Amino acid sequence: MRHDEERPRSSRFVAEAAVPGHWTQVLAEMRANVFTHLTLEEVRAEAVHVLVVAPSPDVARACFGELLEGFTSRSDERADVEAAGSVAGADADVPSVEVIGLEELVPARVPAGTWVFLPHRQDGWTELEEASERLRRALVKENSDREADERLTLIEFGINMWLWAEPPSSGGDPVCHAGELISWESAWALGPADGCDPGAAGDSASARPPIYFGLPPVLRKRRWDG
Repeated sequence: MRHDEERPRSSRFVAEAAVPGHWTQVLAEMRANVFTHLTLEEVRAEAVHVLVVAPSPDVARACFGELLEGFTSRSDERADVEAAGSVAGADADVPSVEVIGLEELVPARVPAGTWVFLPHRQDGWTELEEASERLRRALVKENSDREADERLTLIEFGINMWLWAEPPSSGGDPVCHAGELISWESAWALGPADGCDPGAAGDSASARPPIYFGLPPVLRKRRWDG
């Protein structure tokens, strides 16, 4: 979906396009696999801060609704406990989720331990690709200048990937699109709300839960140990 004549269709994706049925199955399989799946609880435990870089609020809501609701829920729980005069049983440091625009990110100001979710660099909109590539270069440089324990975790998410990528069941390993190779070895999915059946339909607050590329440390260690 990266040809110019296709962009109007891909631009309507967030508001109108349905997720193809075969991708629903791919997502369910990834969520059922310990090597390609993280829960909201695990993200809360591992990420000091979560930064979602999105081209519009609509994209953030469509792709990260589950993440945003999950973190808001945890923050609300902590506020209720604190209001009762006790923090026993509550997380001392609840990581927050921040959504910012493509031009707002200043790499040097991103706190250590932050998970940064960037739009995929080959996702279908020229302006988006250029901005995301520029941001990624800046973040990689920033990481190289930091001590190991001060570094960021960079993850890309595919806004339009549902429309063009070949899933593993169709030979899409690695995914090849417009001359770019994306290895499924670095792909993972955030699980549905805690306690829900990972294969159930309509279990996510996200209209189109993205598949992420770029392993956070917890998943990388899990795969190494496994």
